[in-house]
Amino acid sequence: MNSINFNNLKIIKADTELLSTINFDCGDDDLNEFLLKDSFDNIKNKLSIIYLCYYQKELVGFFTLSADSKKVNNKLKINYRTYPAVKIGRFAVSKDFQNQYIGSLMINWIMGFCRHLSNDLGIRFISVDAYNNEKTIRFYENNFFVRLESVVKNNRKNIPMYRDLCEKFI
Repeated sequence: MNSINFNNLKIIKADTELLSTINFDCGDDDLNEFLLKDSFDNIKNKLSIIYLCYYQKELVGFFTLSADSKKVNNKLKINYRTYPAVKIGRFAVSKDFQNQYIGSLMINWIMGFCRHLSNDLGIRFISVDAYNNEKTIRFYENNFFVRLESVVKNNRKNIPMYRDLCEKFI
């Protein structure tokens, strides 16, 4: 595929009707199964909101968002045990569109959405339990997420990570 014109990307909130019409393959069976099967119960039970990312008219990625609370490495001036967060539960880019910055664009959209939402609801962090592999961890670190130091172990399936909504990055 040629280079992506990011102006042609669109992120929309999914409903069960829309989800029943899609095809998707990110190369990870668990993420594919979630989107194509398990997402219906997720929506019905209000466990998360599912967002779909389209390039022109092709589904190129998806993510889920839900409420969370997060421990952090360095306490803020107001010292709480945990802080309010929005959790990225599932996050994937289609195999045909990986390594083209679509994932980073989706992260930027999530950051903007949560910053806007934080005007009406207490949110300080974006959290994710990233797959414990070098490529995934590097992706989130490149998008300014940090590992929760107290639980970083090599044998974990997922690594808790977070990003501060109040930090500004160039």
